[in-house]
Amino acid sequence: MARPSNGPSDGTQSAPEPIVVRTFAHLSRLLPLALVPLVTTLLNASDLLAASRTDGISVRASFPVYRYDLWSFVESPTGDGLSVALPFGTVESVVLFVPLLGAYVVVSGALSAGYFGAIAEGITTGQFDFVAGVRRFGVRMILLEAIVVVAVAALFLPLLVVPPLFVAAILAALVLAYLYFPTVYVLALEDRGIESAVRRARELTARHRPLGFFLFVAVVTAVCSVPLGLLTHAGPAGALLAAVVAAPLGLAFNVATALKVAEMADVETVE
Repeated sequence: MARPSNGPSDGTQSAPEPIVVRTFAHLSRLLPLALVPLVTTLLNASDLLAASRTDGISVRASFPVYRYDLWSFVESPTGDGLSVALPFGTVESVVLFVPLLGAYVVVSGALSAGYFGAIAEGITTGQFDFVAGVRRFGVRMILLEAIVVVAVAALFLPLLVVPPLFVAAILAALVLAYLYFPTVYVLALEDRGIESAVRRARELTARHRPLGFFLFVAVVTAVCSVPLGLLTHAGPAGALLAAVVAAPLGLAFNVATALKVAEMADVETVE
């Protein structure tokens, strides 16, 4: 992991290659990490089965805020009323909701610690250790995931009382997603605490204004969602194949974003 850098990069360095080229250069080395988005997709086994039995075409744009998997490209089926996508299906029982959500936050946070830690280490040193990433970033990633869950609940639960606020809540979520999307990446790249990573993320977006990259990723994910959606809706075999295809694709988006954030933060990466 690189040390935090607050100063401008050395102007004598040659211009880096395009992020797309650099992403694919790193992807072959980091490909084992695609198991993480595959696992997070398959954990929602009943949703995957339900999606395989759904007809139609879906288009979904995803912003580069967190981990990508099949559900970043295809809408997860949900039941009526209060529900949440959790491992092994959609839970509608309030009694089970809190403990299962807590378990999911712990598992998901641990996976993210190893995943983002390995991506950060891979693009900066050329090697990675998933288990070391879990040990190093596990507590911070789990806590960050819990904070995000609480923040999302605080933002959207009032809509149950005042539904017209939905549009305002969506706009607020999009603005916050843009302003703070580097958070999880700088946490791993610069080995920062949560509060420091949040401040650093806001500083980077204010200084570099990466709106073009942010929107470009959303457009590309929307384009990718069409064939992935068609494959997912083509039956159980198609949905399983879609999960397999989406795993390295999701990894590529996360690697590209890590490279972009490293560039913004003046963190040196290997070629």
